[in-house]
Amino acid sequence: MTRTAGVVLTTLFGIPFLLLAWQILDSRFNPASTDYHGYALIFGTVFAIPLALATSLVVPLIFSRGRRRVAYRVSAFVFVVVAVGLLAAWFTAA
Repeated sequence: MTRTAGVVLTTLFGIPFLLLAWQILDSRFNPASTDYHGYALIFGTVFAIPLALATSLVVPLIFSRGRRRVAYRVSAFVFVVVAVGLLAAWFTAA
């Protein structure tokens, strides 16, 4: 039951996160003519980081009970890297 809930919640939080991350990176690395004011970059980052946190908390539920501790550690590390990367994309945009 826990694994099924983990899959459902990961999908529920993960897909919007991936879509927002795509918008953020698209806004950051494409010409300014596609996102004049940077709203996709700004609001995408603001909404993507909580979704990334939620995703990182539910992804380990997919794994067996014995492997969840390692999965939480890896998930937390990946969350920090992703959050720093998204914030760096936002604050280094010209």
